[in-house]
Amino acid sequence: MTIGAARVLSFALVFALAGGPASKAQERWLRPGPVAPRVELVDQDNQRRRFDELFRDRPVLVSFFFTGCRTVCPTQTAQLSMLQARIDDLGLPLPARPLLISVSLDPYGDTPQSIRDYAGRFGIGLGDDRGWLMLTGSFEDLSQIWRSFDQDSGDPTDHSALFWVGQPANKRWTRADVTSDPSTLLALLAEEAAR
Repeated sequence: MTIGAARVLSFALVFALAGGPASKAQERWLRPGPVAPRVELVDQDNQRRRFDELFRDRPVLVSFFFTGCRTVCPTQTAQLSMLQARIDDLGLPLPARPLLISVSLDPYGDTPQSIRDYAGRFGIGLGDDRGWLMLTGSFEDLSQIWRSFDQDSGDPTDHSALFWVGQPANKRWTRADVTSDPSTLLALLAEEAAR
């Protein structure tokens, strides 16, 4: 069985376990959707990452946050933590495992250390092996991502409360509210993987 066939089979099982199709309200797929810019960011471990290369062959969920946020970010981080636990429970191999990417909205306040501290407050495991990266970088590089994903690049406290789910290689994306149940998010990721 090829890796691609194994990935589809794995996610067919995930899709069934997640409760079937996502709600129609959140199943508005966009084509082509955001284009992942070719910019270099740094992750929570201060490792340089090319944004457009992070998720070419796998489904991803992209979110936006900043470590000083007291409104939307704690809720969305808690939702993503529950989603990460659900994905962990499935035991998917790394090539088939969805990737969670949280992009900073505060390039001046979010350093790799402050991001690690933020993740620690939530008990989150970050890294490639955990399927979740938190990224920061220069204003210039981050603003390209913000524009691509319809984020306001002005005041970080005024950001949207949406997750982006998709796979850039398929040029197919959808948005989901940050309060979406982890089962709904898992179903969206599984549906995208099966495409």
